[in-house]
Amino acid sequence: MGAAAAERTPVMARRQDAASELPIAPVSSPMAALSSQGTPVAFSGTIGMLYPGAASVAVLMLAPVGYEELCLRSTWRTLAEALSLAGIACLRFDYPGLGDALDAVEPSGLDDWDETVRAAADLLRQASGCSRLILLGQGFGGTLALRLADALAPVSGCVVMAPVVNGKRYLRELSVWTRIVADRIGIGMDPDDDTGCAVAGLRLPPARLAAIGRLSLLDTDSRPCDEVLLLTRSGHAGDAALATHLAARGTAVTTSPYQGYELLTTDPTGARPPLPTIAAIVAWVALRARAPEQTVHALATAKPYEGRVAKLFGPGFIESPVRFGPDGRLFGVVCEPEGRSSRSSIVFVNAGRDYHIGWARVTVAQARAFAVRGIASLRFDTSGIGDSLPDENGPEEVLYSEEQIADVRLALDVMDTRGYQDPILIGRCSGAYAAFNAAVADQRVRQLVMVNNERFVWDPDESVEDAIRYAHRSVGDFGATLKRNGGLRRLLTGQLRIGPAARYLLFRLLKQVSVRLAPVLGRLTKHGRLRRECQRRFGVLAARQVDVALIYAEGDVGMAEFNTYFGKTGEGLSAYRNVSFATIPDADHNFTHLGAALRLRAKLLETVKP
Repeated sequence: MGAAAAERTPVMARRQDAASELPIAPVSSPMAALSSQGTPVAFSGTIGMLYPGAASVAVLMLAPVGYEELCLRSTWRTLAEALSLAGIACLRFDYPGLGDALDAVEPSGLDDWDETVRAAADLLRQASGCSRLILLGQGFGGTLALRLADALAPVSGCVVMAPVVNGKRYLRELSVWTRIVADRIGIGMDPDDDTGCAVAGLRLPPARLAAIGRLSLLDTDSRPCDEVLLLTRSGHAGDAALATHLAARGTAVTTSPYQGYELLTTDPTGARPPLPTIAAIVAWVALRARAPEQTVHALATAKPYEGRVAKLFGPGFIESPVRFGPDGRLFGVVCEPEGRSSRSSIVFVNAGRDYHIGWARVTVAQARAFAVRGIASLRFDTSGIGDSLPDENGPEEVLYSEEQIADVRLALDVMDTRGYQDPILIGRCSGAYAAFNAAVADQRVRQLVMVNNERFVWDPDESVEDAIRYAHRSVGDFGATLKRNGGLRRLLTGQLRIGPAARYLLFRLLKQVSVRLAPVLGRLTKHGRLRRECQRRFGVLAARQVDVALIYAEGDVGMAEFNTYFGKTGEGLSAYRNVSFATIPDADHNFTHLGAALRLRAKLLETVKP
């Protein structure tokens, strides 16, 4: 997956420096007490983030759905923060069955999404005191904005970013997108998915997809609102047709190119907030927010928002969104059993830049399954990922950094302050690396589960950017290329242009060989030191009797690292009686398919010992 150098996002006003969780207490002045970083709220079976502002207009943010939302999470947060910094209150939230919301119960269409949007509008009006709203939507969220603007009146305008204009065409695009993502990560279509539209394993129920397929923004003769800012994609006929359609019905339409759209929706790891686009949106909204004060909507005076502690009640579990860490810049969701809880608790660590719900939303499902078994957990975002703010003094890339390891320890503090002991860390891919090293550093950890881990020790000569971008390319595939048609000869003579991906894979291949030869070449070599450091860290965990479980998908690329340090048959593990090893068949690196995700969940439930 791609990874560009991280752009700096706006830094919010700082709160007191504390590593402990910051509770959300009842307040008498709602907007004044809200954090400019966003204050978590829970309503209508979902979790949202409410931002303060003093303008006469507030912004209701309607997110995209599925894989698009996974890629845009940090952009959505950055946009909300920028609006609040401009003095404009806003609210963002998850739809039923998506993100942190409760799972939808046999949805028959879009009614539950519509009701949640209405509830969000009511909450925003109550909290802000604003009668008039601006609806801001991306993708299908933009479709919902135009479709529901009349029902949510009074609405001053809509900001529509790359909207879904035609539902049938959108379903075809989802089907193509599903195949593209599947091909990119080297898997076929999911045999358990009956929709063919589950991009990256994020599946929408057939009845919901059918309702989406019946929608067309060009079929309505009504005018949704007076003004629309439409962010268009280059060469996209649907965007141009929508602009013409709205203008013909009396809407003042401003069009602007959606800068950064293609990169933004490629994958979560490569996506970065498109700051020029965000600035253009905020400027457009700010001009409308300076309109004369309107009469306060009845809802704003009838039931003022009281800023209650946010809790979400599901079948067998209770979830509480929390802010914690220095200045409260880290965000997570504590998931606790409805009844009695075990002494231990779990902390889930981000894999790559997938935010805390996990790829294919597997972390949400895992957390709730553990809660039903009586085990509490915290799924959270490390610095600069998802709903957590970056550290302005931190590294450009948080993955494989010391800061990410420190963030994991701050997450352990959260569960510690809630009375849980003997914490358990679970991480996949780069999250496994962070969990492993946090476990080595923190004596509180008593169990560690590493899934598809790709690094035990970081080589200081290795580029983090290259590792993120090319790590899932097979060294074996590159070796096969060299064997074909005199590839090695052509490489040595300069006739074969290997490119950055192949150069990185060659670096990894040479490292693996050198580490394996370290006992022969001596401990004083660099790779000898890496091997010794890996053994030292495993020795620390063995001395503390930490239960360590290594779990890999069969044939996963992370097995190369495992074999490098423990041998082709894993014989090196015999020195550590506290370590177990297991593989899961028919699974990709991300456990994208439904069956693979279920097998991983079953293995985790079997492995974790409360």
